Amino acid sequence: MQQDYKPLLHTSDAMFTMLDVGNFFLFISGFLMIYTAYQDRNVLSGYNLVGSLMLAIGISFVIVFYIQQGFWLSTFLTMPNYLYWIVVVVSLLKNKRK
Repeated sequence: MQQDYKPLLHTSDAMFTMLDVGNFFLFISGFLMIYTAYQDRNVLSGYNLVGSLMLAIGISFVIVFYIQQGFWLSTFLTMPNYLYWIVVVVSLLKNKRK
């Protein structure tokens, strides 16, 4: 008789774990970017407005997906990076008005 192979982790479980690991690195990088911008605000003027806006919109859709799927840890870990890009967009818009 042949036994069915059962993996230790289902594919969806492993993907969720890798997603959290990746978002943990994004979480750390978000705080590092915020710290850099706090130290030198001129760094914010070097970004492209359209590219930064597209990135912020893309992250918004990713966060909505995380919420729909119930990936609360991933949602939480993505927030510092998301907030950084919102600050970049607002700063670029503010500088463009001057």
